[in-house]
Parts: sequence; structure tokens; C-alpha cells
Amino acid sequence: MKKYEKIAHALQEWIQEQMIRQDRRNWDEKGIRLPAVRTVAKQYQCSISTVIRAYEWLEHRHLVYAIPQSGYYAVQNGTGVQDMDWQEPLDFASAAPDPRVFPYADFRHCMDLAMRQKQDELFLYGTRQGLPSLIALLQKQFADYQVFAGVEQFFITSGVQQALAALALMTFPGGKTKVMVELPTYHNMPTLLESLKVPVAGVRRTLEEGLDWDSLERQFAEGDIKFFYVMPRFQNPIGTSMTAVEKKRLLRLARRYDVYLVEDDYLADLEDSARQDPLWSYDTHERVIYLKSYSKILFPGLRIGVTVLPSALVSGFGLYKRMLDIDTSALSQAALEVYIHSGMFAHHRKTIRSRYASRMQVVHEQLAAHPDFAPFRDAPRTGGEHTVLPLPSGMPVNTLISRLESRGILADTTERYYPAGMVEHGREPGIETMLRLNISNVPKQRIEEGMQKIREEISRLQLKSLREGME
Repeated sequence: MKKYEKIAHALQEWIQEQMIRQDRRNWDEKGIRLPAVRTVAKQYQCSISTVIRAYEWLEHRHLVYAIPQSGYYAVQNGTGVQDMDWQEPLDFASAAPDPRVFPYADFRHCMDLAMRQKQDELFLYGTRQGLPSLIALLQKQFADYQVFAGVEQFFITSGVQQALAALALMTFPGGKTKVMVELPTYHNMPTLLESLKVPVAGVRRTLEEGLDWDSLERQFAEGDIKFFYVMPRFQNPIGTSMTAVEKKRLLRLARRYDVYLVEDDYLADLEDSARQDPLWSYDTHERVIYLKSYSKILFPGLRIGVTVLPSALVSGFGLYKRMLDIDTSALSQAALEVYIHSGMFAHHRKTIRSRYASRMQVVHEQLAAHPDFAPFRDAPRTGGEHTVLPLPSGMPVNTLISRLESRGILADTTERYYPAGMVEHGREPGIETMLRLNISNVPKQRIEEGMQKIREEISRLQLKSLREGME
């Protein structure tokens, strides 16, 4: 073992001791701070370059991270089950973040710090938009997402779901009443609108053609669409993203027919293309309402969402938000503020993006390795955390799901992403039957194995169907 590797292992043991003992002498607002490079070099009687290599070795394995002009800090998550030791079913169905990299200890530290620093603010009502200090920080952070807006346009909500409820209920300029969704769409949206008794319209979004532009414009022109709920980036469930040309076309139609666009940018943190900007960044006439959640990048239980509104909607949205919950959890907001301000969020986002991108790369390699297998050949090569496999017509999807489960594979179809009345045993005209594959909870080293089993079971059912047709 090389000298720098020995030092790296010694530092790793030191980190574990600090986490167990909770020795606060080595903690600050960013978490557990590692000894300075010169201190380690003196302790182990080696060169500074050797210590730097040791820290780089730890950083490459996501065990420490560097903050410029501050030093190295321990990553206090992701130290559990190794990928190859994974004994649970391969879960391609779950869209939740990978629990093995939840920043439990880091965020607990931020909660403790928030309790100490903001105790006077945490137990009071009255933050109409959210904690002012967090909103000021988010305004700067959102500039990195190409979302530029004044602090008065920001609202912190109890998850994006609360924002969607407020938008569905509130009165928009012009008095329109109907909400349009993509087909398929986020599976909770049709249920939410139905429960609130809000009339719903739909427009298809397919793998080959994207949005059905003729249908969309016709329904916009009919005059009763108050907003169109759309996911331009990594659409859920199909995973594709709109091009800049499509975004500009959508904005032109929204302006022409006085329709607002609710942009759910739920996977903004996983974008690795500098050319993929949100719909908001193209909007010059205040037609876009921008939504972002922290559930996908941190953990679902945080329940922090952010809504950025056109000026004309700020007052009305504020009234409905206050009616729904009075105030979003101040403690969660304060902890998130500490987490972002300390640099922990930036590091965690980098880690998650790297992990998911490497997993999606394996998915793409498997798709490319079998060009004669139609579901793999026709699957979109997406980023983010999921893609879909178009299934052959007549495929018994329930049988497929059952067979996969018996082989330790959990998967889901896209049927539940349509309003319930549209799907009749998967045979409704225009409904594309697809298998949705999410990689957030599948170890990278097991993806090839999982996709091989999926290919085998689809092929077996195709062959069985062919034989039955010949009899």
C-alpha cells in the first residue's frame, strides 16, 4: 500500500471516531472538519503533496469534500451497504432518492445549528413567503438554474404539492377555470385536480413527436385554459426533455392565448448540460410559474418546495398558501438555509448527479448493446434518473410485472400516469404501454443484471404470444 493510501485510511478511521464520539471540537457549521494539510504532513512526516493525494483519494470516493479557503470536511452519508453486497430486490420502480446517500448526519447537524442560531424565529407565525434569509439565499442559488427573479416573487411551500393545490384553487387573471396536463403526467396531479373539483384537459406527449401541438393550440384557443402543467426537463414518466425551439414555441402560444405555464423543474439538480435552460429563462412576458422541490435531491420527508411567480399572481397565491397551512415549517427552512450556506448542498448535489449519471450511462450501454431488441432500440436515451421501454402491442403487462418480481426485479408501467378514466386495461386508443425504469435505487453494478432479466422476460412473453397466435 502506498504512503498516501495509508494516510487516507488513517484519516477515514479518524472520521469514523469523530462521528461515533460526536466530538464537537472538530465540528463547525459545515460539519466535521479534517485536520489541515500541513498538520497531517507533520504528523506522518511526509510531504504536503502526499497528504493532498490522500485527501484526493478520499474525495474521489465521496468520503470528504473540499471548500475553497476553508479546508476538507467529512461526508457523513453513503457509508452503509456497498453496491455489490446489495441483497434487496432491484427496485426500478421507486422514484425516491437513494436512501444510502441521504445526508442524515450532515442535516441533523444543520438542524441543531438552526435551533441555536434562529430560535427566536422558529416558533412564531407570520413568514408569509418563507424565512426572508432563506429566500435571499435561494434567489442567488436559483440564478445558477437560470431563474432570475426578485425576492418578492419567491414562496416557500410545503412541497410542490401544496403549490399545485394553491394554483389550482386560486383565481387567475381572465377568470379561466380549466387546468391542462400532459398525457402522461405526474401521477398525483390528476388525482389532486379531481379531488379539488377543478376541470381538467389533456394533451399527449409522445416519445416520437413530443407534444401534440395541434391539439394544444386548439385547446388553448378555446379560451378556458388558465394554466398548463408541464415538465420541460426529464418529463415524468417518459424522461425526455423539450428542446429550446419547443420551449419558445410553447411560450409564444401561451402569450397568444393568455395561458400561464406551470413549469415543474423537479430534477433541475440532475441536469449536466449547460444548454438545457428552464422554460422560465426564455420567458419575457411573465407567463411561467416555476416550481422546484428539494425532495429528489435530499430526502422526501423534508417537504420543502419553492414557487417563483409572475408579479400578477403573487398576491393571490399568498392568500391561498396562507389558507392551506399558515406557514411552512420554519425549522426545516432554517436547516435548509444552513445546509445550502455551508456548502454541503453543493457537494451533495455533485455527488448525487455523479452517481445517477454513471448509472444512466450503464443503462444507455445496455440499450445500445441490443439494437435488435425493439424495446431497447426505441427507448429514449435520457439523463436524470429514468427512462422508458416501449412495450409491444398486446403485451400482458401485469404478467410481465409479476414475472419480473419473481426474479427479484421491481418495475412499473406508465399506465398510472394517465387520468384513471383514460386507461381501460391498457387498451385505450392512444395510450402508449411502456415500462418505466428508474435507477435512483438500483446499485450501478447490478443494473446490467436487472436489464438482462427484463429483456429476457419481455422476449419470453413475446415468443409465447407469437406461438399462441400461430395455433
